[in-house]
Amino acid sequence: MDDMLKRDVSRRGFLKRAGAMGFGAASLPLLATYASARAQSPAPLSPAPVASMPAGARALEFNAWEFQPDTIRGFLNDWSGTSGVPVNLSLIPNVGYGPAIQTRLQGGGILDVYYNFTYNSGKFVDQGWARDLADLPGVQDMLNDMFEPARARHALPDGRVVSAPYFSAAHVLHYNEKMLADNGLTVPTTMQEQYDAAKKLKDAGVSSPYVAYWIKEFCEEYLMVYLLAEGIVPFDDAGNPVFADDPKSVDVMTWWAAMFQDKLTTETMLTDDPIKLAELMGSGDAGFYVLHHYFLKIIRDLAAETATEKDNVTIAYRMPGAKGDTLQMGEVIQMGTQATGRSLDDAWSLMKFYGWKDDSGELRTFKAWAAAAALACPYPAFFEDADVKASFGDFYDMAALADVFGTKSAVVGARSLPWYQPFQVKVGERIHALLLGQASPADTVKGLADDVRSSQSGGI
Repeated sequence: MDDMLKRDVSRRGFLKRAGAMGFGAASLPLLATYASARAQSPAPLSPAPVASMPAGARALEFNAWEFQPDTIRGFLNDWSGTSGVPVNLSLIPNVGYGPAIQTRLQGGGILDVYYNFTYNSGKFVDQGWARDLADLPGVQDMLNDMFEPARARHALPDGRVVSAPYFSAAHVLHYNEKMLADNGLTVPTTMQEQYDAAKKLKDAGVSSPYVAYWIKEFCEEYLMVYLLAEGIVPFDDAGNPVFADDPKSVDVMTWWAAMFQDKLTTETMLTDDPIKLAELMGSGDAGFYVLHHYFLKIIRDLAAETATEKDNVTIAYRMPGAKGDTLQMGEVIQMGTQATGRSLDDAWSLMKFYGWKDDSGELRTFKAWAAAAALACPYPAFFEDADVKASFGDFYDMAALADVFGTKSAVVGARSLPWYQPFQVKVGERIHALLLGQASPADTVKGLADDVRSSQSGGI
């Protein structure tokens, strides 16, 4: 156990372990803990040749981060094979992607379709770096095909449509079913029950009963998870921090601090990488793990020699809390602003192919990402597809998971608004100060609300 806790958590070590299990950095985009945010020059990948380009067309420019580039290239070649329009693919490392693509667009670089983080999407439209899609044919049909909660990620309250889906995920509670039964426990349904269950496992000799990816860059997601679970509305339709007016928010912060300060987590939880935490679940050194749904597949795919408990790990399709809801997150694709005429039509056709469905109605890209890493998407038909179910594995209850996406989660629409990214950065500092005993729960709630208002006003 001591060796595991001292294991190298450098970016190289993380990515080596992640790559061995088919897990890519794109599934956990914020890896600044493991590497500096150094932007590298885009590396072009040659498109497949097309017999003849249609009159008035030009090659499109597509930019992504470095997760399975051969798969991306395959998608683009499939679209080109039907449209006759070549697509040039360039890649930017996931770490530092946001600043790098912003610099490229500010410098006049042409990007027709590109990956982006949700928290950048509204800002990019506001700044004129991404196109509002609201007037394009079929965009409302695309939105209507989604689970209702997911639409707020792509459509802003003012009617602008800023993006199409790249992938979706939901935070869920993973737990060791046998470990709970052996200790006379049931799946916790409240935050107090979660604390009590973790305390009982700790007393029974489980070294780190509750684990979660609480690095600074990811604390904002957990803030949303825990508020939603307790039935607290984070923001109103105008983006005001109404969580600060709900006294239960202080209770959430009190619970969060107690979980860490009472040593119910790893001692290094504020820097642990998510693969290490998955391994703790597999080895039986942890009993609960809150992170994206696809980590169940990662845990089940661990080597049996060391992950002796992996087959006992399953998912609770309800978060512990008064309401039991969770955060539905995901990243997006956006359209640049340079395309006009035939090129605009082609860029929208490519975007629909990549972020919705192909001409035959297949959710082609999403089914491939399901096979690659159990990533999901916001379309109900995805969860009913036989190929998708086979990719996920029979240890998922796909109907229950679909219900999480459809009725038991929220995307928190404020996360797509132009001011949100500076707030997202500040959350980690606030939460780490709380967990380390440097700020009280009440002061943390007030400070987070102040950070929202500062971000909205353009403050730093």
